[in-house]
Amino acid sequence: MNSFLPSYHDPIFSIILIIMTVIAVALVTHGWNLYRRERLQRSLYSFLERFDTASCSLEEENVPYEEGMAKPLLMLARAFEQSGNYDKTISILLYLIRYSRDDELLIYLGRVYLRAGFLQRAEEIFLEIIARHPRRTDVLTQLEYLYEKLGDFDKAREALEAMEAQGEKTTAIEAYLRFQEIRADQSLQPAARADAFEALLRERPELLRPILRELFRLDTARAWSLLDPRQGRALLDLLWYLPHAQLQLDIISSDPTLRALYYARGDLSEAPKEECGIFALDLLVASRRSGYARGDLHFSYLCTECKRSFPVSFVRCPACMALNSIEVEERLAPKQPQRSDTLF
Repeated sequence: MNSFLPSYHDPIFSIILIIMTVIAVALVTHGWNLYRRERLQRSLYSFLERFDTASCSLEEENVPYEEGMAKPLLMLARAFEQSGNYDKTISILLYLIRYSRDDELLIYLGRVYLRAGFLQRAEEIFLEIIARHPRRTDVLTQLEYLYEKLGDFDKAREALEAMEAQGEKTTAIEAYLRFQEIRADQSLQPAARADAFEALLRERPELLRPILRELFRLDTARAWSLLDPRQGRALLDLLWYLPHAQLQLDIISSDPTLRALYYARGDLSEAPKEECGIFALDLLVASRRSGYARGDLHFSYLCTECKRSFPVSFVRCPACMALNSIEVEERLAPKQPQRSDTLF
């Protein structure tokens, strides 16, 4: 009877043993993955309970949840977000997450917390999501931006390394981090800080606006020496708000755009002979030449990526986080009795 049973040295027995081993490993791996997923799921949402009741004004007894409510409530949340009413956006999202357990909604909530300034809550959400989905470069981008705002450049670089490992190009963001580190380094003397900014500008010319803004505070002569008048349109607001004491007339007199700008502002007495090509400036020059000197320029800032406009300058778009996507838009306005606003 034993002759019908496979021996330990029988090839059939070896094949059966291998198959049973593979099945056992697969079952253990599947069980571990289920346990790990459930554990991460509990971890992902458990921290919401710490501030759910404080932030969510929608309660089930007042607004019973039904499946068909998700889409209209999400549209309402986006409308509140667009209007800047982040409290109501957060309230709706917390209500939806309580019933849907949707990771995408949770990521959206993290973005809203980030924009609203609740950085710790945003960080918790993004870290939990990354623990479950390490390849989510969109979440890593949000996390890197959050650490930029916190001034934690080491953690920002860790996020960048994770993005780079996923194939993302991070060179521009790394350069901007270096800019922020130079600006935040209290150990640098003004001359050393200016040297560092100038070296960075040579390497990354797209950072001209923020670097010139810093250099005009640190070393006016150096800032003027690095200024390319051909980029006057992109720097129009910086130059318009520059204090009179920081003007360098020898440089200004050699460029038609600069001559038009400072004649229109009232710093030069001699009108430029030719137009500079910037419509608002040419109008101001013509008005001043005719004796009307009450014109002024106001500025807004367009993101060329998301097409949203903002009243203040930026390096990273406040809405879509695009880097170096700013476009300066000028408009004519009546001059106020005193212009106290300045970029410096």
